[in-house]
Order: sequence, then structure tokens, then C-alpha cells
Amino acid sequence: MNNRKKEVLDVLVVVDGRPGHEKQSFGIIKALGNRVKVNTFVVDISKKKFFQQLKSYGTFFFSLPPGEITLPDHADLVIGTGTRTHSTVLNLKKYFKIPAVTCMTPSLHFRKYFDVCFVPEHDNCTARANYFFTYGAPNTSTDKRKHSEEKGLIVLGGVDAKSHDWNHKDITDKITKIIFTEKNIQWIVSSSPRTPAPTAAVLAEIARTADNAEFFDYKDTAKGWIEEQYDSCARVWVTTDSISMLYEALSSGCRVYVLTMPWKDGGNKFKKNEELLIKKGLVTPYSSWEKGKVDQSINTIKLNEAQRCADHILQTCWQEN
Repeated sequence: MNNRKKEVLDVLVVVDGRPGHEKQSFGIIKALGNRVKVNTFVVDISKKKFFQQLKSYGTFFFSLPPGEITLPDHADLVIGTGTRTHSTVLNLKKYFKIPAVTCMTPSLHFRKYFDVCFVPEHDNCTARANYFFTYGAPNTSTDKRKHSEEKGLIVLGGVDAKSHDWNHKDITDKITKIIFTEKNIQWIVSSSPRTPAPTAAVLAEIARTADNAEFFDYKDTAKGWIEEQYDSCARVWVTTDSISMLYEALSSGCRVYVLTMPWKDGGNKFKKNEELLIKKGLVTPYSSWEKGKVDQSINTIKLNEAQRCADHILQTCWQEN
């Protein structure tokens, strides 16, 4: 571990081209910037082929310099999220002799080499010295305190054959009831990459027939659009198969309501997350909303996991003398 006093933190961030992974890493880097000055150098491995990925494993285990990567002269920390980033992150850790951080539970053969692993509580992992447990995943969202009580967001995940069944009619019926029951709210309804086309088509039709709803297909929205909706909408409905959207909405300070999923055996992590959120009172399930049992103290726990993770890094990997 580094144990020095320094005005600028030089961070290498390894990215794999997956927005959800990159939001986690950059959320922490942004939060580090609230405490110290940060210089960021991006190492993009998204175009790496399988053979190159395999080679990077050998590079790590045989302590060879990381190849095919342009590197700065100096670095203080390396962070990467996603399994594909891990061998490169650990190569850079060895090369620069710096702490390595990831936002997930790494594979068993890599687990001990990371200095800090930010592990979501719902992964239900046994504690280890280098594990720091979080509510969901860190992200780039923060509460900007500009929500409008007259605006609401309904955003859907979609099909994942391993984890849950997608009941198209049940979901669209519930959304119809939400929109037509809460007519005082101007609803923004949106799909996501996993939302089936028939579901998106029905949502668009529902929005056309309602005076208080507008539908946006995710393909037609610009980068950062969903974050703008979190910032402006006081209440957000999310299907519980989308863990990232749940925690982005919570981190933005929204009151979050959920459409629960019928889970399969492969959805244990998602089911555990759903149960934890409801038990902790962080979200309100549709069944409670339908019965008028809405906890007005919802979101008394203010989430800013990116800052909590950043502070942990500074305390454990970057102690000032």
C-alpha cells in the first residue's frame, strides 16, 4: 500500500466498453475527486480479442510487462470493473507496484490479489480482509435535490432467461394502473436494452392513450438522458431485475417503487437484492402501493456508495502522513 502525502492522485481506470461497469469505476473516481485532486488515465480493453485476453492472464502470472498498452510514467492506483478487466488491472498493479481495486466479487483465482473489492451485499459472500460490502453497486448518480413532485419515471429491465420469467401482460397491466391511478403525476416511461419489443410497443400505446404519460425508447435517448430523469423525477418505478437502475435511482435521492419478478434458481442474487431493499425500507413494492401502504419514511437511508467506496480507498490505500 502507498503511505505518503501527495496532492494529486494518478488513477488508471481499465474499461471494457460496458456502460454499467464503467459507471461503477468512474463513480468512485468522481467521488475521489471530492476529496483530492485526481488525474485519470483510461486503459481501454474493449477491443481486445480472446487471444489477447488469454495472453494478459499469462502476462500477469509470469510477471511480464503489460503489452500492447500505452502507459503513463506514473500511477498511484488502478481500478477496473468487469471480469474482462481483471487480468489487465493486476498486470498494472504489478508493473507500477500500486493498489488494485475492483467493484465486484472477482474470480476465485484472482481474489487474493486485489487490495480492495467492493462487493454488493446481495452477492451474499463470506467476508474477507480485502472485501468492502456495499448497498448495490457504486455509480455516478448523486442527489442534486431538484426533484419535481409532479414528475415520475417508469423504467423497465427485461428478458434474462437465466434469472427470471418476463410476464409481459402482468407488467403492462400494472404500469397502466399506475399511470391512470396517479393522474396528478406526469409520467415518463422508458424501455432499456433488454426490454422485449412487444412490451415496448404496448408501453408506447399506453402513453399515447394517457394525457399524463410520454414514452421514450432507450434507442432514441442520448447518453446521460436517464440520469437527467433521475435528477428531475421525485418518484421512480423500476423492475427488480435491473439492479443498476435501482441503485442509480436510489443514489439520486428518488423515492423508489418496484415491480417484483418471478425468480428462477439462477436469479438468487437478484431475489436477495429485492428482499434486502424491501426489508430495509429503501423501496416500496407494487403490492404495498396497490393497498395504499406506502411508507412515507422511504429512503431515510441516503445512498452515496461511490463516496463511501472512495473514502475507503483513501483510508486504506492512500493514508496521508
